[in-house]
Amino acid sequence: MKSLNPIPWRYRLFKRYNGCVPNIVDARDIELSDALGSGAYVPDPSAPSWEQGFDNEIKWGKVKRENQGNSLSCVGQGWSKYLEMMDKIEQSKDGHPDQFADLSARFVYSQIYLQDGGAYIRDGADIAVKQGCAKESIVLSYENGYPPSESFMRNKDDITDQIKQDAFIYQAKQYVYLDTSNTLTNADWESIRQVIYQFGGFVSGYNRHCMYASGYKLINGNRSIHFINSYGENNDHEWIEGNQYPIYDITFLIDNPNSPNQNNNNMLKIVGNRMDQKQYVLGADGKLRHIFNPTILEDLHAAGVLDKNAVEWRDHLEGLEIVKPWAVIA
Repeated sequence: MKSLNPIPWRYRLFKRYNGCVPNIVDARDIELSDALGSGAYVPDPSAPSWEQGFDNEIKWGKVKRENQGNSLSCVGQGWSKYLEMMDKIEQSKDGHPDQFADLSARFVYSQIYLQDGGAYIRDGADIAVKQGCAKESIVLSYENGYPPSESFMRNKDDITDQIKQDAFIYQAKQYVYLDTSNTLTNADWESIRQVIYQFGGFVSGYNRHCMYASGYKLINGNRSIHFINSYGENNDHEWIEGNQYPIYDITFLIDNPNSPNQNNNNMLKIVGNRMDQKQYVLGADGKLRHIFNPTILEDLHAAGVLDKNAVEWRDHLEGLEIVKPWAVIA
Protein backbone atom coordinates (compact mmCIF):
# COMPACT_ATOMS: atom_id res chain seq x y z
CA MET A 1 0.00 0.00 0.00
CA LYS A 2 1.60 3.23 -1.17
CA SER A 3 -1.04 5.65 0.05
CA LEU A 4 -4.44 5.85 1.68
CA ASN A 5 -5.56 7.56 -1.54
CA PRO A 6 -5.78 5.28 -4.61
CA ILE A 7 -5.56 8.26 -6.98
CA PRO A 8 -1.95 9.10 -7.97
CA TRP A 9 -0.97 12.61 -6.93
CA ARG A 10 -0.61 13.91 -10.49
CA TYR A 11 -4.29 13.18 -11.18
CA ARG A 12 -5.64 14.95 -8.10
CA LEU A 13 -3.26 17.88 -8.00
CA PHE A 14 -5.62 20.60 -9.22
CA LYS A 15 -9.09 19.36 -8.30
CA ARG A 16 -10.91 16.97 -6.01
CA TYR A 17 -11.34 13.67 -7.78
CA ASN A 18 -14.96 12.49 -8.04
CA GLY A 19 -15.06 9.56 -10.44
CA CYS A 20 -17.30 7.28 -8.38
CA VAL A 21 -20.39 9.01 -7.05
CA PRO A 22 -22.09 6.96 -4.30
CA ASN A 23 -25.29 5.27 -5.45
CA ILE A 24 -28.61 6.88 -4.68
CA VAL A 25 -30.56 4.48 -2.45
CA ASP A 26 -32.85 2.30 -4.55
CA ALA A 27 -35.18 -0.22 -2.92
CA ARG A 28 -35.17 -2.26 -6.14
CA ASP A 29 -31.55 -3.35 -5.61
CA ILE A 30 -31.12 -7.10 -5.25
CA GLU A 31 -29.13 -7.56 -2.05
CA LEU A 32 -27.05 -10.47 -0.83
CA SER A 33 -29.86 -11.65 1.42
CA ASP A 34 -32.09 -11.94 -1.65
CA ALA A 35 -29.47 -14.00 -3.48
CA LEU A 36 -29.08 -16.19 -0.40
CA GLY A 37 -32.81 -16.81 -0.30
CA SER A 38 -32.91 -17.70 -4.00
CA GLY A 39 -30.11 -20.21 -3.67
CA ALA A 40 -27.81 -18.21 -5.97
CA TYR A 41 -25.46 -17.62 -3.04
CA VAL A 42 -24.56 -20.13 -0.35
CA PRO A 43 -21.49 -19.64 1.89
CA ASP A 44 -18.76 -22.09 0.85
CA PRO A 45 -16.90 -23.68 3.78
CA SER A 46 -13.98 -24.47 1.48
CA ALA A 47 -13.23 -20.78 0.83
CA PRO A 48 -9.62 -20.07 1.84
CA SER A 49 -9.24 -18.35 5.19
CA TRP A 50 -7.94 -14.83 5.62
CA GLU A 51 -4.66 -16.33 6.78
CA GLN A 52 -4.41 -18.43 3.60
CA GLY A 53 -5.55 -15.61 1.34
CA PHE A 54 -7.05 -15.87 -2.12
CA ASP A 55 -6.74 -13.93 -5.37
CA ASN A 56 -8.65 -14.61 -8.58
CA GLU A 57 -5.64 -13.45 -10.58
CA ILE A 58 -3.47 -16.13 -9.00
CA LYS A 59 -6.06 -18.83 -9.64
CA TRP A 60 -7.32 -17.80 -13.07
CA GLY A 61 -4.75 -15.40 -14.54
CA LYS A 62 -3.93 -11.70 -14.52
CA VAL A 63 -5.97 -9.04 -16.25
CA LYS A 64 -4.25 -6.20 -18.08
CA ARG A 65 -3.68 -2.97 -16.14
CA GLU A 66 -5.22 0.09 -17.75
CA ASN A 67 -4.63 3.83 -17.35
CA GLN A 68 -7.68 6.09 -17.29
CA GLY A 69 -5.53 9.21 -17.52
CA ASN A 70 -7.28 12.48 -16.73
CA SER A 71 -10.73 11.00 -17.29
CA LEU A 72 -13.22 10.19 -14.54
CA SER A 73 -14.01 6.80 -16.10
CA CYS A 74 -13.10 4.59 -13.14
CA VAL A 75 -16.56 2.97 -12.99
CA GLY A 76 -16.19 1.87 -16.60
CA GLN A 77 -12.66 0.69 -15.86
CA GLY A 78 -13.75 -1.34 -12.83
CA TRP A 79 -16.62 -3.10 -14.56
CA SER A 80 -14.63 -3.93 -17.69
CA LYS A 81 -11.91 -5.54 -15.53
CA TYR A 82 -14.46 -7.53 -13.55
CA LEU A 83 -16.10 -8.79 -16.75
CA GLU A 84 -12.67 -9.77 -18.06
CA MET A 85 -12.11 -11.87 -14.96
CA MET A 86 -15.54 -13.45 -15.31
CA ASP A 87 -14.61 -14.41 -18.85
CA LYS A 88 -11.27 -15.83 -17.70
CA ILE A 89 -13.02 -18.00 -15.15
CA GLU A 90 -15.57 -19.25 -17.65
CA GLN A 91 -13.02 -19.95 -20.38
CA SER A 92 -10.81 -21.82 -17.92
CA LYS A 93 -13.70 -23.95 -16.70
CA ASP A 94 -14.61 -24.71 -20.31
CA GLY A 95 -11.07 -25.92 -21.01
CA HIS A 96 -9.82 -22.82 -22.81
CA PRO A 97 -7.56 -21.08 -20.26
CA ASP A 98 -5.65 -19.17 -22.95
CA GLN A 99 -8.77 -17.61 -24.47
CA PHE A 100 -10.01 -14.48 -22.77
CA ALA A 101 -11.17 -11.00 -23.64
CA ASP A 102 -9.70 -7.51 -23.40
CA LEU A 103 -12.83 -5.44 -22.78
CA SER A 104 -13.59 -1.76 -23.26
CA ALA A 105 -13.98 0.67 -20.37
CA ARG A 106 -15.31 3.30 -22.77
CA PHE A 107 -18.17 1.03 -23.86
CA VAL A 108 -19.44 1.15 -20.28
CA TYR A 109 -18.54 4.69 -19.23
CA SER A 110 -19.78 6.46 -22.36
CA GLN A 111 -23.29 5.21 -21.64
CA ILE A 112 -23.46 6.07 -17.92
CA TYR A 113 -21.36 9.19 -17.23
CA LEU A 114 -22.89 12.00 -15.19
CA GLN A 115 -23.04 15.60 -16.35
CA ASP A 116 -20.11 16.64 -14.15
CA GLY A 117 -18.19 13.43 -14.83
CA GLY A 118 -17.93 10.20 -12.94
CA ALA A 119 -20.69 7.61 -12.65
CA TYR A 120 -22.72 5.42 -10.32
CA ILE A 121 -21.53 1.85 -9.75
CA ARG A 122 -25.12 0.64 -10.11
CA ASP A 123 -25.31 2.06 -13.64
CA GLY A 124 -22.15 0.19 -14.64
CA ALA A 125 -23.61 -3.01 -13.22
CA ASP A 126 -26.76 -2.39 -15.23
CA ILE A 127 -24.71 -2.22 -18.44
CA ALA A 128 -22.94 -5.47 -17.52
CA VAL A 129 -26.29 -7.22 -17.12
CA LYS A 130 -28.32 -5.67 -19.92
CA GLN A 131 -25.61 -5.28 -22.54
CA GLY A 132 -22.38 -7.00 -21.60
CA CYS A 133 -19.26 -5.27 -22.90
CA ALA A 134 -17.55 -4.68 -26.23
CA LYS A 135 -13.96 -5.68 -26.90
CA GLU A 136 -11.26 -3.05 -26.48
CA SER A 137 -10.05 -3.65 -30.02
CA ILE A 138 -13.44 -2.48 -31.29
CA VAL A 139 -14.24 0.36 -28.84
CA LEU A 140 -10.90 1.88 -27.92
CA SER A 141 -10.36 3.37 -24.46
CA TYR A 142 -7.07 5.04 -25.33
CA GLU A 143 -6.81 8.31 -27.21
CA ASN A 144 -4.32 7.94 -30.05
CA GLY A 145 -2.61 5.29 -27.96
CA TYR A 146 -2.36 7.45 -24.83
CA PRO A 147 -4.38 7.57 -21.58
CA PRO A 148 -7.68 9.25 -22.46
CA SER A 149 -9.29 12.57 -21.71
CA GLU A 150 -12.74 12.87 -20.20
CA SER A 151 -14.28 14.02 -23.50
CA PHE A 152 -12.82 11.02 -25.33
CA MET A 153 -14.25 8.56 -22.80
CA ARG A 154 -17.71 10.12 -23.15
CA ASN A 155 -17.84 9.53 -26.89
CA LYS A 156 -20.18 6.71 -27.95
CA ASP A 157 -20.77 7.70 -31.55
CA ASP A 158 -18.90 4.64 -32.80
CA ILE A 159 -20.87 2.15 -30.69
CA THR A 160 -23.20 0.71 -33.31
CA ASP A 161 -26.11 -1.69 -32.88
CA GLN A 162 -23.92 -4.46 -34.27
CA ILE A 163 -21.24 -3.75 -31.67
CA LYS A 164 -23.88 -3.91 -28.94
CA GLN A 165 -25.14 -7.17 -30.34
CA ASP A 166 -21.64 -8.68 -30.23
CA ALA A 167 -21.18 -7.41 -26.65
CA PHE A 168 -23.90 -9.75 -25.38
CA ILE A 169 -21.46 -12.65 -25.20
CA TYR A 170 -19.85 -10.98 -22.14
CA GLN A 171 -23.17 -10.30 -20.46
CA ALA A 172 -23.78 -11.15 -16.79
CA LYS A 173 -27.00 -12.70 -15.55
CA GLN A 174 -27.60 -10.50 -12.50
CA TYR A 175 -25.90 -8.00 -10.25
CA VAL A 176 -26.18 -8.13 -6.47
CA TYR A 177 -25.59 -5.31 -3.99
CA LEU A 178 -23.76 -6.12 -0.77
CA ASP A 179 -25.10 -3.81 1.92
CA THR A 180 -22.43 -3.22 4.57
CA SER A 181 -21.96 -1.05 7.63
CA ASN A 182 -19.83 2.09 7.42
CA THR A 183 -17.33 0.25 9.62
CA LEU A 184 -17.26 -3.32 8.36
CA THR A 185 -18.57 -5.90 10.81
CA ASN A 186 -17.29 -9.48 11.04
CA ALA A 187 -20.38 -10.54 9.07
CA ASP A 188 -19.51 -7.97 6.39
CA TRP A 189 -15.95 -9.27 6.16
CA GLU A 190 -17.21 -12.84 5.84
CA SER A 191 -19.55 -11.84 3.01
CA ILE A 192 -16.69 -10.05 1.25
CA ARG A 193 -14.48 -13.15 1.53
CA GLN A 194 -17.20 -15.39 0.12
CA VAL A 195 -18.08 -13.04 -2.74
CA ILE A 196 -14.46 -12.68 -3.86
CA TYR A 197 -13.99 -16.45 -3.74
CA GLN A 198 -17.29 -17.50 -5.28
CA PHE A 199 -18.09 -14.76 -7.76
CA GLY A 200 -14.74 -13.64 -9.13
CA GLY A 201 -14.55 -10.52 -6.97
CA PHE A 202 -16.64 -7.35 -6.91
CA VAL A 203 -16.65 -3.68 -7.84
CA SER A 204 -16.86 -0.98 -5.18
CA GLY A 205 -16.17 2.65 -4.45
CA TYR A 206 -13.49 4.03 -2.19
CA ASN A 207 -12.70 7.70 -1.59
CA ARG A 208 -14.71 8.64 -4.71
CA HIS A 209 -12.80 6.13 -6.86
CA CYS A 210 -14.08 2.84 -8.29
CA MET A 211 -11.95 -0.31 -8.55
CA TYR A 212 -12.34 -4.03 -9.12
CA ALA A 213 -11.50 -6.21 -6.10
CA SER A 214 -9.78 -9.47 -7.04
CA GLY A 215 -8.50 -10.92 -3.77
CA TYR A 216 -8.16 -10.89 0.00
CA LYS A 217 -5.53 -11.68 2.63
CA LEU A 218 -4.10 -10.58 5.97
CA ILE A 219 -1.58 -7.76 6.17
CA ASN A 220 0.09 -7.43 9.57
CA GLY A 221 -2.83 -9.29 11.11
CA ASN A 222 -5.46 -7.03 9.52
CA ARG A 223 -7.93 -8.15 6.86
CA SER A 224 -7.33 -6.53 3.49
CA ILE A 225 -8.88 -6.38 0.03
CA HIS A 226 -6.74 -6.27 -3.10
CA PHE A 227 -7.98 -3.74 -5.64
CA ILE A 228 -6.85 -3.57 -9.25
CA ASN A 229 -6.39 0.11 -9.97
CA SER A 230 -6.74 1.91 -13.30
CA TYR A 231 -3.58 3.99 -13.42
CA GLY A 232 -1.22 1.57 -15.12
CA GLU A 233 1.17 -1.00 -13.71
CA ASN A 234 2.31 -0.92 -10.08
CA ASN A 235 -0.69 1.09 -8.90
CA ASP A 236 -2.83 -1.65 -7.37
CA HIS A 237 -4.27 -0.81 -3.98
CA GLU A 238 -4.69 -2.65 -0.68
CA TRP A 239 -7.67 -1.56 1.39
CA ILE A 240 -6.78 -2.59 4.92
CA GLU A 241 -9.05 -3.05 7.91
CA GLY A 242 -9.24 0.16 9.91
CA ASN A 243 -8.86 2.47 6.88
CA GLN A 244 -10.36 5.87 7.61
CA TYR A 245 -12.11 5.92 4.23
CA PRO A 246 -14.92 3.32 4.02
CA ILE A 247 -15.61 1.32 0.89
CA TYR A 248 -19.15 1.60 -0.44
CA ASP A 249 -21.58 0.23 -3.04
CA ILE A 250 -19.99 -3.24 -3.13
CA THR A 251 -21.61 -4.95 -6.12
CA PHE A 252 -20.93 -8.34 -7.67
CA LEU A 253 -22.12 -10.32 -10.68
CA ILE A 254 -23.77 -13.67 -11.10
CA ASP A 255 -22.42 -14.95 -14.39
CA ASN A 256 -24.43 -15.67 -17.50
CA PRO A 257 -22.46 -18.37 -19.39
CA ASN A 258 -21.33 -17.58 -22.91
CA SER A 259 -24.16 -19.73 -24.20
CA PRO A 260 -23.91 -21.25 -27.66
CA ASN A 261 -27.49 -20.02 -28.00
CA GLN A 262 -26.05 -16.59 -28.70
CA ASN A 263 -24.55 -17.97 -31.89
CA ASN A 264 -27.49 -20.20 -32.78
CA ASN A 265 -28.85 -18.97 -36.08
CA ASN A 266 -32.06 -20.90 -35.49
CA MET A 267 -33.03 -18.77 -32.50
CA LEU A 268 -35.31 -15.82 -32.95
CA LYS A 269 -34.01 -12.35 -32.19
CA ILE A 270 -35.45 -9.93 -29.64
CA VAL A 271 -35.48 -6.29 -30.71
CA GLY A 272 -36.03 -3.59 -28.10
CA ASN A 273 -37.17 0.00 -28.54
CA ARG A 274 -35.05 2.31 -26.35
CA MET A 275 -37.73 4.98 -26.39
CA ASP A 276 -40.41 2.98 -24.56
CA GLN A 277 -38.38 -0.10 -23.49
CA LYS A 278 -40.82 -2.44 -25.27
CA GLN A 279 -39.41 -5.71 -26.58
CA TYR A 280 -40.42 -7.55 -29.75
CA VAL A 281 -39.69 -10.91 -31.32
CA LEU A 282 -38.33 -10.62 -34.86
CA GLY A 283 -40.02 -13.48 -36.69
CA ALA A 284 -38.71 -15.42 -39.66
CA ASP A 285 -41.17 -13.37 -41.74
CA GLY A 286 -39.26 -10.19 -40.85
CA LYS A 287 -42.11 -8.81 -38.73
CA LEU A 288 -42.07 -7.76 -35.07
CA ARG A 289 -44.43 -9.12 -32.44
CA HIS A 290 -44.71 -7.36 -29.10
CA ILE A 291 -43.79 -9.47 -26.05
CA PHE A 292 -46.47 -8.00 -23.79
CA ASN A 293 -46.44 -10.80 -21.22
CA PRO A 294 -43.29 -11.72 -19.23
CA THR A 295 -44.57 -15.28 -18.87
CA ILE A 296 -44.48 -15.69 -22.64
CA LEU A 297 -40.89 -14.43 -22.66
CA GLU A 298 -39.87 -16.90 -19.97
CA ASP A 299 -41.57 -19.80 -21.77
CA LEU A 300 -39.91 -19.02 -25.11
CA HIS A 301 -36.54 -18.69 -23.39
CA ALA A 302 -36.96 -22.03 -21.59
CA ALA A 303 -37.96 -23.69 -24.87
CA GLY A 304 -34.82 -22.44 -26.60
CA VAL A 305 -36.80 -20.36 -29.09
CA LEU A 306 -35.00 -17.16 -28.08
CA ASP A 307 -32.52 -15.83 -25.54
CA LYS A 308 -34.24 -13.35 -23.25
CA ASN A 309 -30.88 -11.85 -22.27
CA ALA A 310 -29.84 -11.04 -25.84
CA VAL A 311 -31.85 -7.95 -26.72
CA GLU A 312 -30.82 -5.77 -29.66
CA TRP A 313 -31.79 -2.29 -28.50
CA ARG A 314 -32.53 0.25 -31.23
CA ASP A 315 -33.26 3.95 -31.10
CA HIS A 316 -36.12 3.54 -33.56
CA LEU A 317 -37.98 0.74 -35.31
CA GLU A 318 -38.68 2.43 -38.63
CA GLY A 319 -38.83 0.04 -41.54
CA LEU A 320 -40.05 -2.89 -39.44
CA GLU A 321 -43.68 -3.97 -39.42
CA ILE A 322 -45.17 -4.53 -35.97
CA VAL A 323 -47.90 -7.16 -35.82
CA LYS A 324 -50.47 -6.67 -33.04
CA PRO A 325 -51.61 -8.44 -31.00
CA TRP A 326 -49.38 -11.42 -30.31
CA ALA A 327 -49.64 -14.01 -33.08
CA VAL A 328 -48.02 -17.34 -33.90
CA ILE A 329 -44.44 -16.75 -34.91
CA ALA A 330 -43.81 -17.69 -38.51
